[in-house]
Amino acid sequence: MKQVYFISILILSSQCASFLEEQPGMQNKIYSIKLERTQSQARKSLFDFITTGQHFRSKSDILDDISLTQTQQKESIKLYNFKNTQYTGEISFGASENKFKVIFDTGSANIWLNSARCHDYGCKNHKQYDGSKSLTYEHLGYDLDVEFGTGELMGEINADTAYVGNVKIRKQEFAEIVRENGDVFAQSDFDGIVGLAYPTMAAYHFNPLFDNIMQQKLLDRNVFSFYFSRQEGSRTSELTLGGWNQDHFEGELHFHNVANKYYWLLEANNILVNGKDVGLCKGGCSVIADTGTSLITGPSDDLYDMLDALNIDENCKNLKELPTLTFVLDGIHYDLDAHDYIMKIDSYGNEIAYGSFASTDSFLEMGGGCECIGTFMPLDIPFPQGPAWILGDTFLSKYYSVYDRDNDRVGFARSK
Repeated sequence: MKQVYFISILILSSQCASFLEEQPGMQNKIYSIKLERTQSQARKSLFDFITTGQHFRSKSDILDDISLTQTQQKESIKLYNFKNTQYTGEISFGASENKFKVIFDTGSANIWLNSARCHDYGCKNHKQYDGSKSLTYEHLGYDLDVEFGTGELMGEINADTAYVGNVKIRKQEFAEIVRENGDVFAQSDFDGIVGLAYPTMAAYHFNPLFDNIMQQKLLDRNVFSFYFSRQEGSRTSELTLGGWNQDHFEGELHFHNVANKYYWLLEANNILVNGKDVGLCKGGCSVIADTGTSLITGPSDDLYDMLDALNIDENCKNLKELPTLTFVLDGIHYDLDAHDYIMKIDSYGNEIAYGSFASTDSFLEMGGGCECIGTFMPLDIPFPQGPAWILGDTFLSKYYSVYDRDNDRVGFARSK
């Protein structure tokens, strides 16, 4: 039986809309940002970029550290939801009406926006940030160059006021993309990436967005959470700042301590196939909760062993017999069945998720010329952060995720 290995991903997005809402029934006010899910073609170049260590160099005219004015702000915010394999929302820079569509990415720490000074196609094809039109723009003079498998991004780190909904973050550092070689953003429908990982990953040790929110004391609780809806084209996905929304999950919320404050990296006890230990997580292994990655990735040897154990037939002949894949963290079992990890690729390259169909029969009957694939990809994360598995949107669309910086832990609960 032929094995199918899914080795590309990601992201293109379409239109989005926002609305402001405060979640009821919470002791503290929280900020909810509606996310929109969008139809996408898998794009390995963006995956390579997001999962590549971002090496950087500085200019000689760097400035001193920026002092921040601390203010208290408590209110609801909005986010957006996109179709299919990636979720994006809006952030503003310079003025609240100057909005950019971005990926909120727990797997990276820098902010990237296309600059008006960039004349490459990938920049010109998107909303571009223009610091000359902002009264709060600050030129810092830091270079950030990232080389990856399919290209290179060259940026300059500067600062401006950022807005996520009505939350105002002063002096937020971000990288303006001034040169783009390759097609990281060229074919995508979003304007940038907002990293939400730990500051140890950020260039020049500048604060990522959420660290500035913490430093400026803008929330009662330094917590954010994600709900990823599986309803293609819906606006029900959500990023929540300041807490979590119990309307989006059922059962108990289980928390797991962060093992390495770089990624949101956790220690797993085991990875099971149909409840059996097949050697995928010998003596324990590391897993990373990453909202910027569509798939589940694993160390190459283990990932291929897992695909052999799953035994996915490309013609979908064994769809009803496919095993359950289970990640075990602190004794808690997080199950993924075929509805969660199988999709079809049609003759036009479109991705159709198994979980979006009401029944197995309707999925099997859909169209000719399709093949079944697993939403998995081999990725060897180097030491000291690796080897590790990435729990991307395949996992995070089934399990609501909470990122708690007050206690350095991640919580999961079954999404509704």
